[in-house]
Amino acid sequence: MTNVSGQFLRWLLGAYLLLGFSTAQAGAAIAAGQPLPPLLIEEQGELLLEDGRRQFRPWHSDSGLGQPQVIQYMAARMSTSKLNEPLTDALQAAAFPPDSLRVTTILNLADAAWGTRGFVLGELESNKKKHPQAVLVADESGAGLNRWQLAAKNSAIAVVAPDGAIALFHEGPLDEAGIDRVLSMIHDWIDVQ
Repeated sequence: MTNVSGQFLRWLLGAYLLLGFSTAQAGAAIAAGQPLPPLLIEEQGELLLEDGRRQFRPWHSDSGLGQPQVIQYMAARMSTSKLNEPLTDALQAAAFPPDSLRVTTILNLADAAWGTRGFVLGELESNKKKHPQAVLVADESGAGLNRWQLAAKNSAIAVVAPDGAIALFHEGPLDEAGIDRVLSMIHDWIDVQ
């Protein structure tokens, strides 16, 4: 009996370690100079407004290749959205030519405050109506948080070059120097096109 329970415990420990190792491998850290680790968001996904109705389609991180991108990934919380306002305000004020820059905002609905999911989706729809060119994505299960190994209840910004390489990655709010750096990179890429 002791031998069987000992074998079972070793098997259970081995399975636990294997599961932990495979889960750790599923995520990919984001590093400057590297390609953006691929991310597919199938649960909810990109928000589309068709005939005034809210619809979603799967979103993939390589959908913006060929142009500069700013990707914001954030918890679906009011406090988190304020972290990126200085950057989004600066991007709007820069008035880049239409279709020269792709700005994607991904809201992690799995990290929303309890009872606010409907409100968050309503706000997402309202923003899509105000900014139809914006790419707004609802991540129902927190796939991006896990895949990109991000901190919960926070915000992250990835600036991606037209070739798909990460030029800048930052969790939390960018300071003024960081925002100036982002604008400078985007201007350089657009001037080359």
